[in-house]
Amino acid sequence: MKTQIQQIYRLFSAIFTYPSPELPAEISECHRQLTTDYPEAAELINQFQTLANSTSIAHLEEIYTSTFDVNPVCFPYPGFHLFGENFNRADFLVKLQQKYQEHGFIAPPNELADHLSVMLEFLSTLEPDAVLGRELIEDCLVPALEKMNEGFKTDSPYATVVRSLLSFLQSSRQRNWVSTIISV
Repeated sequence: MKTQIQQIYRLFSAIFTYPSPELPAEISECHRQLTTDYPEAAELINQFQTLANSTSIAHLEEIYTSTFDVNPVCFPYPGFHLFGENFNRADFLVKLQQKYQEHGFIAPPNELADHLSVMLEFLSTLEPDAVLGRELIEDCLVPALEKMNEGFKTDSPYATVVRSLLSFLQSSRQRNWVSTIISV
């Protein structure tokens, strides 16, 4: 059975995937999971939930495309934000794919290994205190999400989703560190 943190990773993965009819339910469940322990992240995702509940999937698809596919400062590829389009990113993609294989994770064939939704889905398969998971969060996801957050020049509804995920990752990292210290 997945832990709450693993479930939240999976839900954020679904939210960062191209919108489908299930999106409003996934956002609602993500909000529910965040509410008690991650109130700041819950409030931010709730803002997106309000929009998703009152907007057609077709309009959400347009918003997704204009946010993530057209605007390079918001590409949903952490490797791009860390390395740009060069050999270092290619090396990162190969090593990331190797880690996926080592852990028995099969990434979707139609997406690069460093797509945010793929990385979050992978995190949902790891134990929350796994060293690899912490490294992916601290060295890759948080810095990339911070760059994406800085890149939002307009009020894209997905800005609140990026901020919610960033808040959750920072809060859960802090909670795991405190739990580790207390249990020693």
